[in-house]
Amino acid sequence: MTSIARARTQRLIARATGRSAITVWTWVITAPFALTVMSGLQYIQGGPVAVLALSITQHLVVGVLLVLAWAVLRVTPARIRVAAVFTLFAGIGVLRPLLFLAVGEVLGIGVETGDLVGRIAINVVTTVTIFTLIAVGVDLVRDHLGVYRRLRAAQRASELDAERAALRVSAMRHAAVDDVLAEIERAAVVADAPLRPSEAARVLRGLASDVVRPVSHWLYEREDAEASGAAEDARVSRRDWVVSVLGGMQPAPPILLAVLFAALVTPFGLSQYGFLLSLPAVVGGLIVVAAGNVGVSSLAARSPQRYRALVLVVGYGVVGILLSLTTDAAIRWVGVHPHFIWFEAGTYPLIALALALVVSLSSRIRLDQHGLEAAVQASVFDAARLRADYDHQRAALARMLHSGVQSELIAAALALSAGGGEDASGELRRVVDRIRVELLAPADEPDPEARVGALVESWRSAIALQSSIAADAWHRLREPARCEAVVDAISEGLANAVRHGDGSPVTLDVRSTDESGVSVVVTSGGALSSAAPGIGLRQLAEHADVDLRESEGRVELAVVVP
Repeated sequence: MTSIARARTQRLIARATGRSAITVWTWVITAPFALTVMSGLQYIQGGPVAVLALSITQHLVVGVLLVLAWAVLRVTPARIRVAAVFTLFAGIGVLRPLLFLAVGEVLGIGVETGDLVGRIAINVVTTVTIFTLIAVGVDLVRDHLGVYRRLRAAQRASELDAERAALRVSAMRHAAVDDVLAEIERAAVVADAPLRPSEAARVLRGLASDVVRPVSHWLYEREDAEASGAAEDARVSRRDWVVSVLGGMQPAPPILLAVLFAALVTPFGLSQYGFLLSLPAVVGGLIVVAAGNVGVSSLAARSPQRYRALVLVVGYGVVGILLSLTTDAAIRWVGVHPHFIWFEAGTYPLIALALALVVSLSSRIRLDQHGLEAAVQASVFDAARLRADYDHQRAALARMLHSGVQSELIAAALALSAGGGEDASGELRRVVDRIRVELLAPADEPDPEARVGALVESWRSAIALQSSIAADAWHRLREPARCEAVVDAISEGLANAVRHGDGSPVTLDVRSTDESGVSVVVTSGGALSSAAPGIGLRQLAEHADVDLRESEGRVELAVVVP
């Protein structure tokens, strides 16, 4: 025996003798066998009522024996459990013919003893085989239900995580934008009346410093705990599970099924007809079963998956009928009148489908375990991706407010302060409307030249700005992330130059680096404060090399974006 076959055998024995060795299903599933010739109904002297009464009573007593056997296994040491289980199975098989006689005596139903030794052999083989199949099947069902439940829970958790991620982004955006929009609307109300340029500039500076800047800082520093996924023990529909099992049905191994069924019926044939007379029937039956199993397996393999279970039921039913016809013909051929042959037509499909179910569940468990591992791994990756996407959205929103809206407000305020005229309400309204649109429905990003050019022109209209942008830098700004970082560097550098500078001209220099990056250098008059770097510089440092230095009364911010 190879190591693989040995391992499979050990797993089957462990399932047969484990927690599912004896369950209520052991009794329920074997109920039909109480009405077959294997239970001895051919020895009952009476009509259908007597057969039913004796068979039902006998099976009830078998149920009591199963309860006692279950109680024995509860206290059986692990080292002898395998031997104990099969001994109990065989013991119940020995007692069944004796119970048959005892129940007939108690109920006053005439019964024949028949070949008691042969009947005991039949029942031992049948009981051990059927009980083992049931134990393995029940254990596989339990295992597969657990794996299937965890698989569906993992898949549902991924779906919920995606839904929650979308809600978290939406909630974050509303929480950040609503306050800004509320203040924007107040500014719009102010702009309905004539407004001096200095007053309009004060309104815009107030929006920039008292509203937009705090919200952008809150977004940047925000840490949002993610909700946990669905519980692993989430319930699943039994109907979905049944559909999953039936959809994955596989045929039983042809040779194994033939040998198993031969082992079940051979003791009956020997007890009824003897070795020589039953030999043609056994050989012919094996040929029919082996050929039929190969045919059913081939047909099932070519059938659509949704029809495979039906193909197996019909196919094994047809093989059962052919088996009975072959056995009947073989018995007649040796000159004996056959009796109790047609029970094979009903028994064979049950055994075949039981073995097919065991094989299918074993395969489904392996497949679903792989699926569960893949789902868990995908869930980890998805969680990381969703978290990264959330952080990206949060950072983008903070950047839009800090480097975009705030910068635009400051530039507009400076332009109004430097301008003339008596009424600046129209200009204030235009600025407010533009920012409102940007907050409610951010427009698609323009090309780098248009975006950087508009930003520089906006600042040039407000401050004394000398800018120089190298032609070879534009093609490097086609990469969205790099362009975003360069825009942030320009906005942060110019905003800081106005906020902390001495009013002297500001210079902006944008160049391509020796590698593939872009450098941004903003120089202004003034002195560095001792305060720690603000949110803008901290954000820039996450994506670029940032160097802020002071020399001879000038402050220089140098940012290299890779």
